Amino acid sequence: MSQNKLSEGLDSSEAIRFRVTRLSATAPEGVPIVWEGRAFNSGPLTIELDESAEADSRGVLDYGRRRAEAEFHVRVGFPEFADMLEGAGIDAELTRPVRAVLRSSGNILEDHGFALSGECRLQPHGLFPPRDTSAFVLPGY
Repeated sequence: MSQNKLSEGLDSSEAIRFRVTRLSATAPEGVPIVWEGRAFNSGPLTIELDESAEADSRGVLDYGRRRAEAEFHVRVGFPEFADMLEGAGIDAELTRPVRAVLRSSGNILEDHGFALSGECRLQPHGLFPPRDTSAFVLPGY
């Protein structure tokens, strides 16, 4: 998402641009994975900023419209599933974290929190081909 895309329709007098410098999250319940025709649970997922991404993670808070938009460059790891694959002698390329770009938007709440949701675009990964894999962030508080 370009800086211009993040700025569309903003009243610059009430908009605050920001850069995301830290992100660390865990999805303890994991997600279902189908690999070689068998279903597995990924185990806990770890989500953190991808410091090697070419672009910064950034966003804008538009208080005039009470909307927030952000673009996060993230790395999603699945350490338990990766350990299982490595133990089975699977190529290490399949156990590396998934790199993705998460674009989210949502309302700025009365307490200045956010209810962001959005789609995640995965980078190529041997275990999770983008044509067969989708990821979304559901609204949260």
